[in-house]
Amino acid sequence: MTSAAGADRGGDQAGMILINVLVIVMLATAVLALMIAGDDSDIERSIRLREASDAMAVARGAELSAIAALRRDMAEGANMDAPSEKWGSIADSNAAIEGGRFSYAVQDAQARFNVTNLIRMDARNLALFTAIASGAGWTEEDVGALQQAVLASGDVPDIDDLRAIGIAEDKLVALAQLVTFLPEPTDINANTASEGLLAIVLNDPALASRLVAERERSGGLTRGDLAELGIALPSGVSVSSNYFWSGAGVRIGSTVQRLTSLLQRRIRDGEPEVVTLQRWRGATPLQAPAFPFVTP
Repeated sequence: MTSAAGADRGGDQAGMILINVLVIVMLATAVLALMIAGDDSDIERSIRLREASDAMAVARGAELSAIAALRRDMAEGANMDAPSEKWGSIADSNAAIEGGRFSYAVQDAQARFNVTNLIRMDARNLALFTAIASGAGWTEEDVGALQQAVLASGDVPDIDDLRAIGIAEDKLVALAQLVTFLPEPTDINANTASEGLLAIVLNDPALASRLVAERERSGGLTRGDLAELGIALPSGVSVSSNYFWSGAGVRIGSTVQRLTSLLQRRIRDGEPEVVTLQRWRGATPLQAPAFPFVTP
């Protein structure tokens, strides 16, 4: 009996040892799985960071190409700015690059009415803005609220500030198709403004239609061209620009990066210079044009 009981106890102990070993193995396996999962997560994170870095490097390279084209255009002494020039033709749309896709474009920031002009508070700019805003669904009360904001701060509010003074989002979106916010007052470029905006600015839809047809035929109009055509531009409208938008969208692997930049062209110490005033990563700011970004 004693011998049999001892054998039973020995078997129980052996069974417990086996169970303990199995539990330890299971725990070790679970820990190893977690470690592997953590490693996989770290690897995936590293891949995404590398993809994001590479994509942003491509986007910044595109911005530099715009800067170079705009500086060259200025150095050549161009007396008008239009998309037919080299700065407007460096665009790509969903082009294949190593590991992904790439889209890029440069657009004239002075193709729209610059709300910063209102800081002058002169009758012409106020009347022009009122006409443009009316077309975007603004009421007299909305325009009055903007005037008060300018008078109170001594500066022109941006899109976020306009939200703060109670302008409805749908009205802001509609207005943003016709206006922009630049650091200083600027003229509207007749070579890039939409026909609808020109109709308001010129107060003559037929003349606006003719101007657009002529600029499309010739690739862009100088003041001399306009004089020959008998078209007189009102104050606040020109044929050249100093501010431009560049927009790039890059997809590498599964990572997408977007970069929108506001560029200024100017003369510094007698030499042409193009500088980046501001950059936005991700969503395009409301006051910028819609760029042909890459597809998912």
